[in-house]
Amino acid sequence: MKWMIRTGSTPAERARLRVVYALAGTVFFMPLNLFVMEGFFILALGLAVYYCRKYPRPRLYKTPLSLPAAAFAAAAFFSLVGSPHFLFGIGFYIFTILQYTVLYFGILLFVRHSWERRVLFSALLLSAFIVALYGLYQYAHMLTLHEADWVDNSAFPQLRRRMYSTLYNPNLFSAFLLVMMSAAASMMICTRHRWHHLMYLAFLALLMLCLILTYSRGAWLSVCAIVFFFGLYWDKRVWLLFLAGPLVMIFYHGGVAHRLLSIFSHSGADTSVSMRMDMWEAAVAMFLDHPLFGIGWGAFKHVYPVYNELIQEAGIVIFHAHNMYLNVLAETGVTGFFFGVWFFFGNACYAIRYLRRHEQHTFDRSLAMTMAASVLSLAISGVSDYDLFSTQISLTFWLMSALFANMYAEDSEKTAKNSLRNNSQ
Repeated sequence: MKWMIRTGSTPAERARLRVVYALAGTVFFMPLNLFVMEGFFILALGLAVYYCRKYPRPRLYKTPLSLPAAAFAAAAFFSLVGSPHFLFGIGFYIFTILQYTVLYFGILLFVRHSWERRVLFSALLLSAFIVALYGLYQYAHMLTLHEADWVDNSAFPQLRRRMYSTLYNPNLFSAFLLVMMSAAASMMICTRHRWHHLMYLAFLALLMLCLILTYSRGAWLSVCAIVFFFGLYWDKRVWLLFLAGPLVMIFYHGGVAHRLLSIFSHSGADTSVSMRMDMWEAAVAMFLDHPLFGIGWGAFKHVYPVYNELIQEAGIVIFHAHNMYLNVLAETGVTGFFFGVWFFFGNACYAIRYLRRHEQHTFDRSLAMTMAASVLSLAISGVSDYDLFSTQISLTFWLMSALFANMYAEDSEKTAKNSLRNNSQ
């Protein structure tokens, strides 16, 4: 495709595009392999530094969510003052928050055209396709982990394996699939080519199959939210998909129906529910003890044993509170929670605002739909899990946020210029 082989007409433009293509490599390997991704990310960072030293620095797009993004990063950094392992906290902060914000502002700084956003978006979709295919291969050949910690055989005797592909954990894989399903559905709606429409429909079906085989109950509820969203902002006939629920109920392979029904009931054998309740209570207690800046970014696994003697005696490591809101509140206090929620839900608010102002089906509209649907799905799954704890999931979310912010800022500038031109006439 022509938009994938542009090289630039000036040395400065070629240098800028090299940064964009390095970011595309970063995006492609984001869900596939973190080590290779880091290599491309460091390359992009080096190329960006080289560009800024040799040429005038590109103008940073002004976006309404740049403030909460930077403020959340600052709040997470200040929370490390109370961390019981300061050096570990610094390292974890660099690998997570600092990396997210550099990616976010790097895209705002160096991405300048719609076709460049398409390059990054397409790289992610292609990578998701490979991840999904590998997940099916993994599941069919019984390469998935058996009797792992997230397979509770006492509560679900029919459940023998769960798909996780390259995301290390079925719940993390399901969170990635939710974002990719939002993207695939948005592209299917907004594309103008019939064959592209069929291609994205097949891709969406593939992702849905993988999501079912993760057996992630929170993700299944999030799919209902995605269906509701697209019915509301595209076509209400989408809501007929809710009638597919009874069909899923009779799909007993691996205990899908049993797993689905367990959402609405509680069994004493289902230890995941009782463990989550203990984590949530501990997270609230941590916040009450450290209300302003929290216990420290990434410090939950170090502090939780203090609030749970059984975990301390067993020597089990619990990395997060299995609740996005309580975990951020406990680790960063009310300050980080305020800016984190502002940034997270602000993406959905501005995306919905864009959808209401622009009804024409374009790639930019698909970005807005993807952003809003992703926030909605992750917000629901975040009640029972903390998927953004994963570097891969957070990088994916911050990438989508940056692409949308980049597009939103460009659109706002065009609207302002057209308004000035009309007023001058």
